[in-house]
Amino acid sequence: MSAAEVAAITEAIHVMHLVTCFDVAASTVFIWDYLITFSMEVDLVWTSKWNFMKVLYLCQRYMPFVDTVGLVLYHQLGRDLNKVDCQRIYYTSGVMIIVGIALSELILTLRTWAVWDRNARLTIILPILYAICWGPDFFFLVIFLRSLKFGDQPYPEFVGCFVINANHMLILCWVVLMVWDAVIFSLIMVPGLRAFRAGGNSALMKVVYPDGATYYLYLFFLSSVNIIVVKILPPQYQHLFTSMERCFHSMLTSRVLLHIRAHTSEHRVYSDGLTELNSVYQNDTQIALDALPRATVSRIT
Repeated sequence: MSAAEVAAITEAIHVMHLVTCFDVAASTVFIWDYLITFSMEVDLVWTSKWNFMKVLYLCQRYMPFVDTVGLVLYHQLGRDLNKVDCQRIYYTSGVMIIVGIALSELILTLRTWAVWDRNARLTIILPILYAICWGPDFFFLVIFLRSLKFGDQPYPEFVGCFVINANHMLILCWVVLMVWDAVIFSLIMVPGLRAFRAGGNSALMKVVYPDGATYYLYLFFLSSVNIIVVKILPPQYQHLFTSMERCFHSMLTSRVLLHIRAHTSEHRVYSDGLTELNSVYQNDTQIALDALPRATVSRIT
C-alpha cells in the first residue's frame, strides 16, 4: 500500500469519526428533548382520542429512535459489518429519514393550511406542491444510495461501515426541502403579519406564528448548511449534519403540535383532529385575511 493510499484511508477514518460525533450529538439532543417534553406528550397526546393528527405525530416523533438513534449509530459504530449489511442499513435508514421528515413537514403544512382558514385553492395547490417536492426527493435519495460504495475494514478493530464512494445527489434532497420550507414560511408569515397589524388574538400570536417563523428559520438554516457541506466538502462529509436535521425536524414539529394542544386544552375549545387549530385561531385567521388587500385575497381565494 502506497503512502498516498495510507493518507487517504487515514483521512477517511478521521472524517468518519467526526461524522459519528455529530450523529451521537444529534441522538443525544433528540433523547434529551424527548425526556423534557415526555410529560406534555402523555397528557396531550397519549390520552387523547385517536385521529389523523395523532397518528402523524406519533410516527414522526418515534421514527428517529429507529432511523437515527438505532440504524445511523449502528452503521457508524457497529462491529463486523460486511458490505451487504452496510448497504441494507444505509438504505433502510435513508428511506426512513426521508419519510420521517416528510411526515413532519406534512404536520407543519396542515397547520399552515389551517392558518389560511382552509382556503379552497390552497386545499388543491398544497397537496400538488407537496407531491411535486417530495416525489423527486425520494428519487434523488435512491440515486444517492445506489452510488454508495463500501470498502473492507481498513484494520481489524475498525467499527462501522467504511464508505469509499458517493455522488453529490444528496444536495438536491436538501435543496428541495429548503425550497419547501421557504414556501411554507412565506405562507405562514403573510397572515401572521396581517393579524398582528390588525390586532388578532394574542394566543394566536404567541403559539402559532412565532413557533412557525422561528422553527422554519432553524430548518432553513440547517438545510443551507447541509447544502454547503455536500457541495464544498469531500463525499465522506455528506452525512455530517443529516442526523442533526432529521432530529430537529421531529423535535420542532412535535413542539409545534404540543404547544397548540396545550393551548387548546387550557382554553377548552374544539380541535378538529386534522390541523389541531380551532375556532379561536380561525377567528384570528379571518382577521388576518380581512386585512389583506382585495387583490391579494382574490388571487388566493
